Amino acid sequence: MGDEMYKYAIIGFGGLGKKHLMNLLELEKERGDIHLHAICGADEATVKNSMNLNIGEVDLSSVDFSECKFYQDYREMLNNEPLDFVLSTLPTFLHEEVAVYALKKGVHVFSEKPMALSAESCENMSRAAMSSGKYLMIGHSARFESAYEKLKEYVDKKTFGEPFRAEFFRYSQLPCWTWNNWILDPKQSGGCALDMHIHDVDLINWFFGLPKALESAVTERKAGLESVFTHYFYDNLLVVSGADWAMPQSFPFEKRCMVNFEKATVVIKDGTMTVYQDEDSFSPVLDAEPSHMREIRAFLKCIIDGEGLENISPESACESVKLVLKEVEAAKTGGRMYL
Repeated sequence: MGDEMYKYAIIGFGGLGKKHLMNLLELEKERGDIHLHAICGADEATVKNSMNLNIGEVDLSSVDFSECKFYQDYREMLNNEPLDFVLSTLPTFLHEEVAVYALKKGVHVFSEKPMALSAESCENMSRAAMSSGKYLMIGHSARFESAYEKLKEYVDKKTFGEPFRAEFFRYSQLPCWTWNNWILDPKQSGGCALDMHIHDVDLINWFFGLPKALESAVTERKAGLESVFTHYFYDNLLVVSGADWAMPQSFPFEKRCMVNFEKATVVIKDGTMTVYQDEDSFSPVLDAEPSHMREIRAFLKCIIDGEGLENISPESACESVKLVLKEVEAAKTGGRMYL
């Protein structure tokens, strides 16, 4: 790896920004060739506030930030600091402008999912990455969950024959924890469809490719686009998926996936995989490292070690956004939509 030190910054410092930083600080110790240079969107006191998230507790209270620079304007930071890569964890409506600006400055970008709010914005981000020669990775962490990676292997290798039916579902209480409740405004977040449902849509795209047609329904009782349920049509495969974040506030987050193959049924629930066959069932040994750490590790291997981004490309992330937007359009127009 040589003696070069790669400087990075975090742009946006909510819970996920803190989680990514905690992982990067661990990787600083492990790799020895990356260094936190700046944070945009917080001051030192805010950075050190601990948080409990659905992906685990984040505690940065003991970290020494004396050598870190703090900014409130990402443009000022990118104009003034010699950065090699940034992680952007800002609200969805800011993803495009921040990623494009950073890429044009010659900086590698990790940008949280969803890629953007529109197909045009996604394509603009992809073009900026291509023209800059820098990497753009979208944070579809589900592709880095070891259970889903194993399922991808089963699909590709036909370990249990061909899949013929699959279902993916996520349920959550209404997310009332964001700044100014931006996430509840579909014009800023895309609603549950682009914020939560996108995880499973991206997995479906990764596992099976794009469907030939779809039928969808949405609800908007507590918030705009609070839920979406879709039936996807393939030649010899039936896939259904749904997400609802308007559950009661006491309802715990839940996600599950089931794929029926010719010779087995594979179930993934809350990170645990079980393979059911006529004779017996078993649970494969999986990598226990959390998906958010695994995706950042993969990003660093790509931009520093030159290993390439195999799990996710900007083009694939763009296709997943387009598919969600087609679902919303189909739900509002009614009937089956052919792609």
